[in-house]
This record gives sequence, structure tokens and C-alpha cells, in this order.
Amino acid sequence: MPLIRFPKLLALCLVPVLAAAGLRAAGAQAFPSKPITIVVPYAPGATDGQARQLAEVASRELGQPIVVESRDGAGGAIGAGFVAKSKPDGYTILYAAPAVVTVAPLVGNAPYRYEDLRGLARASVTPHLLAARIDAPFKTLPELLAYAKANPGKVTFGSPGNGTAVHLAGEAFAEAAGIKLSHVPYRGLAPAVTAASGGFVDLVLGAPGTINTQIQGGRLRALAQFGATRTDELAAIPTLKEAGVDLSLRADFGLFVPKGTPDEVMKKLSAAFAAAVQSESFRNFVTRDLVAPAYLPPADYQRVVDEERDIYARVVPKLSLDAK
Repeated sequence: MPLIRFPKLLALCLVPVLAAAGLRAAGAQAFPSKPITIVVPYAPGATDGQARQLAEVASRELGQPIVVESRDGAGGAIGAGFVAKSKPDGYTILYAAPAVVTVAPLVGNAPYRYEDLRGLARASVTPHLLAARIDAPFKTLPELLAYAKANPGKVTFGSPGNGTAVHLAGEAFAEAAGIKLSHVPYRGLAPAVTAASGGFVDLVLGAPGTINTQIQGGRLRALAQFGATRTDELAAIPTLKEAGVDLSLRADFGLFVPKGTPDEVMKKLSAAFAAAVQSESFRNFVTRDLVAPAYLPPADYQRVVDEERDIYARVVPKLSLDAK
């Protein structure tokens, strides 16, 4: 029986099969192949400004546009929840302080778990700054500690609100120092700073950019910064540890992705944002607010976030915040 050959027909049949296989292989390797969104869970301001600076450089590294979108509300839980529930494909990223990941689930007002978000890259470090009203009966941190121990609960401190990272930082400070402080919540850090400047509370703590203006104006007195070491931007202000208080807390702003995001995708994203954090444009932008650029890769950043959560996990159960 003669051998029947169909070379042209076979080739025509194989072309679409091979083409489809090639497209699938290319698609699997093509991240990113569409625009990326960075979600900022706060109202427009300094944080989304930082995110836009990062997006500008990272988009060039990745070859795709990066859109910055604000989804504020519930102390950051709305935006963080949106990212936590997004598809873990690298196209939806959160830019925030770790508090939206570490604190919100602990106080019971977050529609996600701590494990639902994964650290991608640290971008900057903002040490909490502790300041006192200018006429307070103490002028240094050791004097504050002595006064507070002699007058339990008499010293008041203002924060941006119940259950915020700043509130918990104040409680963690009191616990580590062995003193009792009385908390006064306000609707944001700016009103808390105003209250301290006006003498309505004894202490205020939070981001140095907001507080330092009042210190320079002579309306507040700097007592301590909460970082492990003095930052260049606040070199004249001692740390808590220098006064014997074994605590270091700061806002390690960075990027988070949903759990399950592939390691290869995270590697590409982290490399792009490393270039962005280390860029001159980002450094110039954040140092104006006394913030230091401080890149960390995924595993190292996740360790920082885990350590912060361990601190707050000890503090939160004592405060009954979920009822407030």
C-alpha cells in the first residue's frame, strides 16, 4: 500500500497549536504585561506623594505604568482589605505603614487577617517623636519617667485616635518604661499636636514632620525618638534606649501584596522598587518630612513587620480597643 504524505496539511494544523503554546509560554513569563495599581489606604497627603515618587521610577524599571489610588477609611483597613482580597498576581499593591497589617486585625475592625498580606519591600523609616508641652514639669525623658512614676496616670498624651499605631506606641512606651499614662484621642495627629502646643495634654507623639514644626517654634519640647538609633534628621534627639527604656518603634512604610503572590513576581517588583527607594528623587522628597529612605527586600521587611506585630499583640489585649 503506498505511503500517503500530508506535509502541507500537517504543517497547517501544527501552526495554530504551536502558536498557542508559544503565546501561553510568553504570557507566563511576561510579568508585568499591564498597568500596576498601588493602593494607599489613607486620605491624599504625604503618603500618596511618596507612593507617586516610587511609582515614577519603578514604572520605568518594569516597563509598565503604575497608577496610585487612594482608598481611605477605617484607619486604613478599607484600602488594606481591598488589596488583601485582590488576585495575588502582582498587579495590586498596598503602600502603607505596617500598622494597617499589624494593628487593625488585632483590634477587630479589619475584614482581613494578618496573614493575608505579605511584605514586599520597605521604602522608608519614620521614627515616632515624643514631645512635651513647653511648660511641662519635666524637660527631659529621665525627668518625665521620674515624674510619671511619682504621679501614676497624671501625665496625659495625645494621639490621632483610639487603636491607631501612635496610640499603641504610647501604650507600649508606658509599659516598657514601667509608668502609667492617660491617653487622650483626637481626630488626627495635627489636632493632637495643637492640643499639646496649647497645654491641653502633656505629651504628643507621632510623625516628626508634623511635630517638629512646633518644636522649632518653641511651643513643644523634644524628649525622645522611638527608633533603635538616632536618625540623621533628628540627630540631636536621644532614643528611648539611651534613657534605659527597652523599646524601639517606628513607622516602616513599605509595600505589601496579597498572600500567594508568586515569588518570581515579588522578585521583579522588589528589584524595581529597590531602584525607586534608592533614587535621588525619592530621597529628596521624603527627607523634607524628616523621613529616611530605607529599602529592605521581602524577607527582611517581613521580619520587621512580624516584630512590630509581636509588640502590639502584647499591648492590645490590655486595652479593650475592640469595644471603642
